[in-house]
Amino acid sequence: MKFFLCVFALLLFASQNVSAQIANPAFCGKKNQASFHFGQSMRENLESLFFFGLDYSQPDEFFRLPGRLNVEFMTSRGAGELSKYNQNIIFGFSQDLITPPIWRLYGGINLGIYIKSQQTERVSSRFTFGERAFLGFRIIDACVLEFFYRHFSNGDLTDVNAGQNFMGLSAMWNF
Repeated sequence: MKFFLCVFALLLFASQNVSAQIANPAFCGKKNQASFHFGQSMRENLESLFFFGLDYSQPDEFFRLPGRLNVEFMTSRGAGELSKYNQNIIFGFSQDLITPPIWRLYGGINLGIYIKSQQTERVSSRFTFGERAFLGFRIIDACVLEFFYRHFSNGDLTDVNAGQNFMGLSAMWNF
């Protein structure tokens, strides 16, 4: 997570001297975005617990920086013993803060609130918070790829809060 925050800070400060041709680098002048996310759980190592998500997003501004408002639908599926961490649905809303672009690259951070379909041994509440750090690359104006690190936890609202971490790739379509 420290790595992503350092990259975000570097992109933010380095981009202050770069004239942004696109107000919000994740949207490329469009007003809507559909996203598909795929990730894999990380503990000490990668484990066979997978994350899938679909989002709908619209551009906004947050403290004069480009942003993104998201409605998120997600699920997680584990193999074998890890199936006890399956979530049929995770639903929530989140806000992204995006750095101005450097060429076709941008970075960002995200904070959201979510409701899960079940409690697990890692996060023993259905209400959870989520944070995401991402590094995006605009392929063409209509298509963007983002690499992400995502963390879910309940902010210590219950005694059991080991959290859940995922890393993965997002593919986005602007329209």
